[in-house]
Amino acid sequence: MSRLLARRISVLALAAGVGAAGACRREPPPRSDGPTLIRLEPLVGRSELLGDGFLTKRRAIPAPVPSILSWPVRVPAGGRLETHLSFTRSIRDEPPGLACDVRVGVGEAGASEPVAVVERHVAPRGPWEPYIVDLDPWRDQDVQLSLSVDCSSSEGKRTWSDAVRWSVPVISGRRPEGVLNVLLLTVDTLRADHLGAYGYARPTSPNIDRLARRGLLFREAETPQSATWPALTSLHTSLYPSAHGVVWNGHDMPPGMVTLAELLHSRNYSTSAFLSNMKRARHPGFARVSGARAGDQAGDDLDATRTAIEQLRLEKDRPFFLWLHLIGPHAGYNPPAPWDTAFVPPGPSTVRGELDELVRIRQAGRPLAEADVAHVVGRYDGEVGRVDELLGQVLDTLRALDLETSTLVVFSADHGEDLYEHNQYFFHSPSMYDSSLDVPLILSLPGILPEGVETDQPASLVDLAPTILSLVGLPAFTSFQGRDLLPGGALASAPGPRPLFSETNGRIYGVRADGWRLIFNPENYTPGAPGGAYPIAPVELYDLAADPREQRNVAADHPDRVEALTAQITIWRDRDLRKDLPSQEIAPETLEELKALGYVFE
Repeated sequence: MSRLLARRISVLALAAGVGAAGACRREPPPRSDGPTLIRLEPLVGRSELLGDGFLTKRRAIPAPVPSILSWPVRVPAGGRLETHLSFTRSIRDEPPGLACDVRVGVGEAGASEPVAVVERHVAPRGPWEPYIVDLDPWRDQDVQLSLSVDCSSSEGKRTWSDAVRWSVPVISGRRPEGVLNVLLLTVDTLRADHLGAYGYARPTSPNIDRLARRGLLFREAETPQSATWPALTSLHTSLYPSAHGVVWNGHDMPPGMVTLAELLHSRNYSTSAFLSNMKRARHPGFARVSGARAGDQAGDDLDATRTAIEQLRLEKDRPFFLWLHLIGPHAGYNPPAPWDTAFVPPGPSTVRGELDELVRIRQAGRPLAEADVAHVVGRYDGEVGRVDELLGQVLDTLRALDLETSTLVVFSADHGEDLYEHNQYFFHSPSMYDSSLDVPLILSLPGILPEGVETDQPASLVDLAPTILSLVGLPAFTSFQGRDLLPGGALASAPGPRPLFSETNGRIYGVRADGWRLIFNPENYTPGAPGGAYPIAPVELYDLAADPREQRNVAADHPDRVEALTAQITIWRDRDLRKDLPSQEIAPETLEELKALGYVFE
């Protein structure tokens, strides 16, 4: 069955059944107005996102050695304190033998000396060290909370003007009724049509498929750009790439952009991100950003998953926004066993699916045999299977913690992958075709959202921030360019027509509407890509019903259609996109990371 026919069938099924699904929808419980988190910001100055030298940043307070930080606090019932300590390079580079005494103290208000509830003698060498204290013995009391550090060596007491960082202490009480959590799961380079939930024959995604059976699946979802940094920035800002300014990997988000995490952080959500890609980008609003550091894609994904699960266990009693982004399906395609052979067809192949190898093959202009393409696609599917296994561990943890019914799960991808359909290309950026623009999108919130329902309502990654905020009962921001996909928490019974816009490098534009895709390249710009240039014609038009793989450019046969769709792109570009995008220099450390992923080519 063709993908388009499957989509048309799902439209008919949805039109017949969504009314019943909507009728079963349970209204979210009313939100509590009481505080859910107490953040102890510095009494002087401001906290900032600071690293520990091990690819984890936290919103933190810098302090000298020795130092004492102190706050008056009224402890809520069930109160728990959480903070973390790290040391700057200035003290980590000291010779061995230096040791520090760290104390967490709690005392009655006005008492001269707090009681030490945690005391540790530590060497200032490692990553962030957690300090978690049960404060329930002081429930409903006014206390003085203190954090102190004092260091010494064989030479005696030592001093530094800026040597320690305390993550902003957080006191969480009992979870209030009616506050929903948000778990955002995104996968790099994941094609929707390689998932069972989207009709793929191979069993690559049993856990994602299970999530789809408990949620709402969007069959017509797209990314606004087939590159990680622009796409994920669009997800978090609800702005198109040429509106937020991150039009290429390695570009920084300009100051002043409002993000989903910032809005949830301002409403007392605990916000944390665990990333296998886009590690060195700015991520405003997250109190913790952990970049996986295993050194290879499979190891990075395992590291990110494990730390995300550890964080989930800490979040059980407080509202949270947790984002996990895994990189597995990104080239090179080198999944660990047993996924390295799980979907590879029998028979020999001269191609392994390594990144450098695929780049060299394209540079040489040597067409691959059908068996070699099938071998590479099988390796890609193995990567999908491995990521699905890791996502299953996260979803199982959510269930074990009894958080399923209070957590909105959003599953998607930054972009897809061409897999040799266009320009003998196995990668994604700067593709403007369905293979790299189409992404999966599943929303799950049992008892509130419809379960096991599919919709052909068009959706874009720019829609996720306003939709998430609406579902948790919070208003969207006025700058958002996306729309709420579920106004009032319900799916429209008859999705109306809506164009989906995309771009690449701020110079080529696309629209998918009414079963057609138009690509508009007004400068006749030829973008670079791994292995050589990626040619895109000044105008390309594809009839998605007759040509779902977008192989035949029929622009010359449909001038009226080209004119109408070009007018839609022009209106969108003039209304929503910036024309004065500043050029950006990419930081050297970021450039090295991008080179390793094939984003920077000679």
